[in-house]
Amino acid sequence: MSRPWLLVPKVDPSTELRAAVGGHPLVPQLLAQRGLDTPDKALPFLDIEHYRPAEPSALVGLDRAARLLHDAIRSEEKILVWGDFDVDGQTSTSLLVAALRNLGRDEDVRFHVPNRFSESHGIRVEKLREYLSDPAFPPTVLLTCDTGIAEGPGVGMAKNHGLTVVITDHHDLTAEFADCELGIDPPCGDPVEAAGQESVRRADAIVNPKFQRVDDPLRTLPGVGVAYKLVQRLYELSDRGGEEEKFLDLVALGIVADVAEQVNDARYLLQLGLDKLRRTQRTGLQALMYNARINPEILSAEDIGFQLGPRMNALGRLEDATVAVELLTTRDPIRAGELAARMERLNNQRRLLTSQISSTALEIINRNPQYLDFNAIVLAHPQWHAGIVGIVASRIVEEFNKPAVLLLNPPGEPARGSARSTPGVDIGASIAACADLLIGFGGHPGAAGLSLPADNVDRFRRELSRQIEHHRIDAGPDGLRIDAEVPFGDLSLSLVEQIDRLAPFGNGNPKPIFMSRRLAVVDDRRIGKDGTHRKLLLEDSKGSKQPVIWFRGADVELPDGAIDFAYSLSINEYKGERSLQLGYVASRPAEVDRIDVVEVKPKRLPIHDLRQETVNPADLPADAFWLAEGTALGDLPFRSRLDAHQAKAGRPLVLWSSPPSQELTGWLVETLNPSAIYLIGQDTADDSLDGVLKAVAGMAKYALSQDCRVTIDRMAARIGSTEAVIRHSLLWLEMKNLIQVMEWEGGDVVRIAAGNGNRPDETERQILQAQLDEQLAEVRAYRRFFKRAKFADLRLDS
Repeated sequence: MSRPWLLVPKVDPSTELRAAVGGHPLVPQLLAQRGLDTPDKALPFLDIEHYRPAEPSALVGLDRAARLLHDAIRSEEKILVWGDFDVDGQTSTSLLVAALRNLGRDEDVRFHVPNRFSESHGIRVEKLREYLSDPAFPPTVLLTCDTGIAEGPGVGMAKNHGLTVVITDHHDLTAEFADCELGIDPPCGDPVEAAGQESVRRADAIVNPKFQRVDDPLRTLPGVGVAYKLVQRLYELSDRGGEEEKFLDLVALGIVADVAEQVNDARYLLQLGLDKLRRTQRTGLQALMYNARINPEILSAEDIGFQLGPRMNALGRLEDATVAVELLTTRDPIRAGELAARMERLNNQRRLLTSQISSTALEIINRNPQYLDFNAIVLAHPQWHAGIVGIVASRIVEEFNKPAVLLLNPPGEPARGSARSTPGVDIGASIAACADLLIGFGGHPGAAGLSLPADNVDRFRRELSRQIEHHRIDAGPDGLRIDAEVPFGDLSLSLVEQIDRLAPFGNGNPKPIFMSRRLAVVDDRRIGKDGTHRKLLLEDSKGSKQPVIWFRGADVELPDGAIDFAYSLSINEYKGERSLQLGYVASRPAEVDRIDVVEVKPKRLPIHDLRQETVNPADLPADAFWLAEGTALGDLPFRSRLDAHQAKAGRPLVLWSSPPSQELTGWLVETLNPSAIYLIGQDTADDSLDGVLKAVAGMAKYALSQDCRVTIDRMAARIGSTEAVIRHSLLWLEMKNLIQVMEWEGGDVVRIAAGNGNRPDETERQILQAQLDEQLAEVRAYRRFFKRAKFADLRLDS
């Protein structure tokens, strides 16, 4: 079901704030609503010229670290930089390596990025031992970035071999530092007695913003921000201050990709870095943006988050992230092109593996529906990919609204994997409370990693379910936050330009969401090569019209009649032309009488649970609206979901067939506003790959003999499946050269033609096959879920 809409209480900005900020009245209003309610707070946020960044030396421990490294560079010592495989680690490593080589000699600096699969995060002493015993490059300095604060064994080994150890990190402090006072240099250089040789305190310098006081503007810096501050100080010590600004493009990449909180100095560095990134001379980034079809001149934080970040993360998830450091530091355009192409292939492989693992996970749920009875969905498979299970766990959370843990458990090895959570459950604490069943674990309320003996998986599932009951948290009102209500006719390109003064948007500064009331949908088209996306044209009662882009919205039913619409604003730039573009966020049936948008407690519907009973259709209400779809209805008449568009509201709703998705279930309840719901949940559809493809091929063949047009929603209703399954089935038939998909016309209409005999791209063929398998597995899993879920989990209350 859709979430309630929560309109942020309007704050009238002060006269001083309006005068200082100027521009459209919405700008000071939004600033005030976000706590930036005085000129002293707002102007530094909007304009880097008004912001006074902290000096590098304000980061505790940094001066000591910088002087140690400065002396090492002057003495031509061998420096080993130890990073991490996520984008924050990749950019931190690249920045430090490039800066140290620029300040000293190339041959004096080497780096290591751990392999996710053989090493995981941190400093593995076995790998460090290899470097320490290498006669060709005997390091005398170990410098970490985006790691180190919890690496006592690695620090101990390095110190035992006489190395100078400098730790730069941003992760939470361990219990080893529980006695440290915030705001002063952390204890380091501690000789420690023999029993405590594995201690991070033995490091010669430690730089971590978590040692700053809670309200310190440097506290939210990610790893690459810490690395930049250190490099900034190194250039000052070398009387070359200012040259370090050439690395700001790397800082912007790391801040966005690490989802760092974009406030204070982190926001300031991101603002500078985005400008540098738009003009980057880094050949690797130029090649990466070219492959991602990004125009560097108009690059935004969203382009990093949705385009560049996933491509770079694919390296760490699937291969060796060392390649990313080479990409970000090479000056050879041919090599940069090769590495960027490699990233592109890996990103496609990530998409394929994500679909394959999602499909398998949903099939496990389908075969073991009892797993849905627990407070968390815990799944294991011997052949899953360690770099992908976290992505799929997030998908399972979205599908079933429960925390999910996905584990790979190869024979003879411990099970290991990732967990993701819903807003109301602290999954990190819940897993920690199962410590006696685990080998290792770590995380926070939203996500965690863990390993455990394979024999403990079933016990862990039961215990985690029990612990979740003790670790539920108040996540605040569960609703869609709306920043302001705007008359549709007031929307303009100049308004978006004003709102974009608050950019860059991201964690800590979310993109504003607006709403307008009582709009009509005057055009509705599927777009994209596979029809996945949607373009709407909306109009208000005064005739004002605006286009809306709805990514991945092709299969969602809109409410009938007038709608209230929630959206974001952006500027579309195409062939030199700039135009206003609205991004779909949510819609609901228009509400006439409500003055404000507030959270409304759902009313209780009478729900008659007949899922485990033998039901005579004649015993059900005669005036009810029925959902009875599919190819296995027997003697029961076909009753289509599409009839709900014309159905009278307030009638009982009979779900004779198990719906194929939560979206359809919710749409029926929202559209019909039934007086009661009868849950039957019969298996009336064939969800097998062969059955679906045979049915879709038959409908396509008939269309080819008529007007060569098929209608997605009608086909979905006929076989009782989702529109996504139909779209992917049509594309599968095209892949097999049985048809051609010529055009995604208005509404759900697709024009097709006979196949042309062309061979498809093999990678795209594999991805499409995996996506179709995933869609069918999702339908099967939801039907099984529908048959046994509690009422609350079905989200039937409107």
